[in-house]
Order: sequence, then structure tokens, then C-alpha cells
Amino acid sequence: MIGDKNKKIKGVTLIEILVALSIFSIVTTGAVSLFSSLIKTQKNLLDKAYVLNTLSYSIEYTSKALRMAQKDMVGTCIGVGKNFVLTGASNIKFLNSKNECQEIFLESGALKVRKRGIAQSLTPSNVIVENVIFVLSGEGQEDNLQSRVSFSLKAKSVNKAVSPFLIQTTISQRMLDVFY
Repeated sequence: MIGDKNKKIKGVTLIEILVALSIFSIVTTGAVSLFSSLIKTQKNLLDKAYVLNTLSYSIEYTSKALRMAQKDMVGTCIGVGKNFVLTGASNIKFLNSKNECQEIFLESGALKVRKRGIAQSLTPSNVIVENVIFVLSGEGQEDNLQSRVSFSLKAKSVNKAVSPFLIQTTISQRMLDVFY
């Protein structure tokens, strides 16, 4: 029995448990904070991708419509011999490839298109278009320039954390602008 007194009882002290719990709490808090930050970053990236995809569609639609525009030879839409007319800093009017009078404009934070008197939005309600600017070159019959339209579009998500995008492009009219 004397040998039994020299045996040590193995166990965990209260201090060891507190130290282990403290380290576990610190590691868990850091992991949760990192995970939360990653989710927030992922959401912002998805918002940016959504806005860019939406703007890509809007710019592609606008570019194609402007590229395929025709000279108004009769004057039913924008005036005889004109290719494009600005009806405001953010509004452009032209005769489209189907001989329909068409207008692309900014209204209430949305890029819109009007054909046959019906306006439709090119951008969804969760994308806010802040600014659209059209700049014309060679739009009339009286110059010797090929008709070109430069436009810039500034838009953002309704999510305030995502910064706005500014996209600019220049489109040349497909039909040669020759004197008729």
C-alpha cells in the first residue's frame, strides 16, 4: 500500500480548462469574423457583377441600335438628312433600321428606349443610372464626317456599399454617310 501513495492521479486543473476555453474562444471569434467579412465581400462582388452584366446588356443594345441607325431622308423622325438628334443631354433620337423613330433616354434613374410611342426600361429597378451623356459627330448631311456617337453611362447598384461604374464607348454608324 505504500506504493499506492506515490502514484499521481492524472486530471485537468481548472486553470488548464480556462486557458483552453480562452484560446478556443479567441480562435472561434477570429474565424467567425473572417467568415462574416468574406460573406460581405462576396455580396459586394456579386452586386458589382450584376451591375456590370446589366450595363453590358444596356450598352450592347444601345450600341447596336445606334450603329444600325439610318439617315432620315424624308424628315418624319428627326429632320431631312439627319442621322441623330440630341433632344437633351441624356436623350438621343434617330431612325432605326426598321424605319421607326426611336429614342434612348435617361428617366428616373433608368436608361429607357422609346419606340412606337412605348417606353421600356433597359435597366432593372435595382440598378440606378446616375448619368448618360451622348456626344455627336458628323450627324448631319452638311459635313464630310462619318456619323459617330460617343456616350458615357454612370450607374450603380441600389446597395450603397458598391461604388458606381463609368463606362464610355464610341459607335460609328454602319451605313456610310454620303451626300444624297
